[in-house]
Amino acid sequence: MTATFPTSSRLTSTAPALRQRRPGPQTARAALAQYLARRDPLQDVDLTFPERTWVRVEQGVDADIWLITWPVGSSTGWHDHGSASGAFVVLEGALTEYVWTGVATATTLASPGVQEFDGSHIHDVVNHGTRTAVSLHAYAPSLAAMTRYELVRGRLQVTSVEQRGETW
Repeated sequence: MTATFPTSSRLTSTAPALRQRRPGPQTARAALAQYLARRDPLQDVDLTFPERTWVRVEQGVDADIWLITWPVGSSTGWHDHGSASGAFVVLEGALTEYVWTGVATATTLASPGVQEFDGSHIHDVVNHGTRTAVSLHAYAPSLAAMTRYELVRGRLQVTSVEQRGETW
């Protein structure tokens, strides 16, 4: 297995300029592209492990990179990423992202699908497929908090706030 990533000349030409302002989705996407240019994250992934796993594979100045495996039926539940913007690329399989904007909308991303988001993004990511999926996520600035939500009578309600170092 090898990971692929949709490339753009825009990623390499704008990366230095992005460091001069608050990191955002473009910074996260550029961090993913740079990581994948140096490493194949699929090389050591166990696609038979029965639970969703996540591991921070790089902690950088501009972004943190996380590798997540998604067995069939696994999901994140509704959450945000604090003030961090981000991007993720599906490396293997397919994932459905439900985004909350007052209503839930769904988009299914198959490898090598990429999604970018800003710091106000609330979503739930689910593997509805028939095989384990793998994705690589970048958060800029570094992921420091996540708010968890529950959908109650058509509205999202905060259930908890996780801080870096407590749960992950």
